[in-house]
Amino acid sequence: MDVEMPVMDGITAARQIRAGEDGRRTPMLALTGHVSDADQDRVRAAGMDGLVPKPFQPDEVAAALLRVTGGSRLRSTR
Repeated sequence: MDVEMPVMDGITAARQIRAGEDGRRTPMLALTGHVSDADQDRVRAAGMDGLVPKPFQPDEVAAALLRVTGGSRLRSTR
């Protein structure tokens, strides 16, 4: 989730997603260039599972998703 999205930022989106979950936790990562301790605290407080700093490589995002899902294989929604 991009922390700096237009219209609704990733922090707000994460909070709304978490508030609407009913027993199932969607893996969520923050994608951002802001990586200070305060930024990481905001990401965690919003309910995100981790942070991947920009610029990133696709394999870094994949590895982070595997970490937050406990290594389970991710299912395609297609």
